Amino acid sequence: MSKTVFFEQLSIHVRIGTGQEERSRPQRLLLSGEIELSEISWGNDAIHKTVDYDRLLREIVAKGEASEFFLLERLGEAIVDHVMGIFPGVAGMTLFLWKDPAPLPLSLGRVGLKVRETRPRWEDRMRQEEGNEKNQEGPE
Repeated sequence: MSKTVFFEQLSIHVRIGTGQEERSRPQRLLLSGEIELSEISWGNDAIHKTVDYDRLLREIVAKGEASEFFLLERLGEAIVDHVMGIFPGVAGMTLFLWKDPAPLPLSLGRVGLKVRETRPRWEDRMRQEEGNEKNQEGPE
């Protein structure tokens, strides 16, 4: 049995865009996602032994609204890294992000980004980044 927490159209306001003018004021983004829970979170009725939805969503909003980004891709990575870093019960995460309204001169509902990460891939990536940072420091 697997368990997945999902959320739909979480509204956040982010300074995002490729130009300074576009980043000069926060834009409304909508996020939807699925959070796969690890087996260690199963079979209990205690909030401290699972992923607290309220805290999860507040952390996503805080991470997105605390920084400035050029691209949705970097914002998505930052949110996934933040969630995986503070919630050990998250086995995988899929995140959809889009600007509302879409900043394009076309008639469309939405255009955005889908980010998908699993705990093993995330842990490998964190180890690689840590190794790269040590290599850049030079000899001790």
